[in-house]
Amino acid sequence: MRILFIVILFLHLLIHLIGFAKANQWIEVTPGSRMISTTQGILWLLVSILLLVTIVLFLLRKPAWILISIPVIITSQVLIILNWEEAKFGSIFNLIILVVAILSMAGWKFENKYKEDKVKAILANTGVSQTIEEKDLQALPVLVQKYIRSSGFLGKSKIENFQLKFSGEMREKNKKWFRFRSEQLNTIKSPARYFFMKAIFRGIPTKGYHKYTGTIASMVIKPFSIFKVVDIQSMELLISEMVTWLNDICIFAPGALIDKKFSWEEIGDNTVRVKFSNNGKMVSALLEFNEKGQLINFFSNDRYSVDVNKQFMFSTPVGGYANFDGYNLASYGEAIWHYPEDDFVYGKFELQKVKYNLHG
Repeated sequence: MRILFIVILFLHLLIHLIGFAKANQWIEVTPGSRMISTTQGILWLLVSILLLVTIVLFLLRKPAWILISIPVIITSQVLIILNWEEAKFGSIFNLIILVVAILSMAGWKFENKYKEDKVKAILANTGVSQTIEEKDLQALPVLVQKYIRSSGFLGKSKIENFQLKFSGEMREKNKKWFRFRSEQLNTIKSPARYFFMKAIFRGIPTKGYHKYTGTIASMVIKPFSIFKVVDIQSMELLISEMVTWLNDICIFAPGALIDKKFSWEEIGDNTVRVKFSNNGKMVSALLEFNEKGQLINFFSNDRYSVDVNKQFMFSTPVGGYANFDGYNLASYGEAIWHYPEDDFVYGKFELQKVKYNLHG
C-alpha cells in the first residue's frame, strides 16, 4: 500500500512537470489546448518540487510530509481548475493524497499519545544508578539466580525501565495470521506497560494501544487510526495486563526480579512460582528453566481471554537465545491460550531491539 501511494505521488509529480514544460513550450502543445502562462508554469514546477519533498519524507516515515501535502493539494487543485479540460483527472490524485493525509494525521495523533505517555513514564521513573550485585540475588531461588547470571545482568545497572521492539504475527480464533510491528516501554519502580502495535488486519492499516499504569488498564484498536473497534477498560483487563507486565519482566528484564514486588516459591528441580503484588492485587506464574539456566516457559492462570472475558491458562514458550547488547535474551516466543477444547497459539513474537534505562 505504501508503494502504491508513492507511485501515485510520483505520477502526480510527472503531470506537474509536464505542465511546467508546456508553459516553457518545451513540449508540443496540441491544437485547441489552453496555453499555460509563465506564472502558472512556475507554480506547476513548485508543486513538483513539493511533491518530491513529500515523497522523500513519506519514505523516511516523517510526519512532516502531511504538512507539506496541504499546500501541494491546494496549489495543485487551483492549477487544475484553471486548466480543467486538460487537467481535471488530476483531481483524483489530489483526492487520494488528501484522504491518505487525513488518515496519516489520525495515525500520528494516536501514536503520539503513546509517545507522550512513554516520555512521562521515563521521567517519572528515573532513579539513582546502581549495580546488580551478588548480594541482591541471595534471597532468590537458585534457579532464578542462575537465570539472572546467565542472562548477563549481574554487574550491570539496576533496571528502571526498558524498551522492546518486536515484529511477528497474530491471529484471532479460526482466522488467518496477520503481520505486525510493535514498540513498548515497561517501568519497574511504578509498574507500568505501554504497548503500541501497527498491523495490516484484513487488508486494513490498523493500530492498537495497550496501556497499563498500575491502577488502570486500557486497550484501544483503531482501523485506519480513526474508528474504534475495540475500546476496553476493566478490572479483568487490569489483572491481565499485570500478568503481561510480569511476563515481560521474566523474559526480557530478569535483572529486575530482585525487586521486593516479587515473592517466590520453589516447586521442583526446574520450576519456581513467582508472585507479583501491586496496589492490593496479586498475580502469579510458574517459570520453567532448562539445564543452561535459561527460562523456557511461563505459565499463568490469572490472565483473561478478551474474547470471552474468562480466565484460562496462558503460556509463552520462548527460545532462540541471542546476544542483545551484552544481554543473553530469548529472541523468539509464542503466546498460547490453553482452552479446554485445545491449545491456541495466537501470537508469534520476534525480538528486534531492547534498550534498558532510557532517560528523558
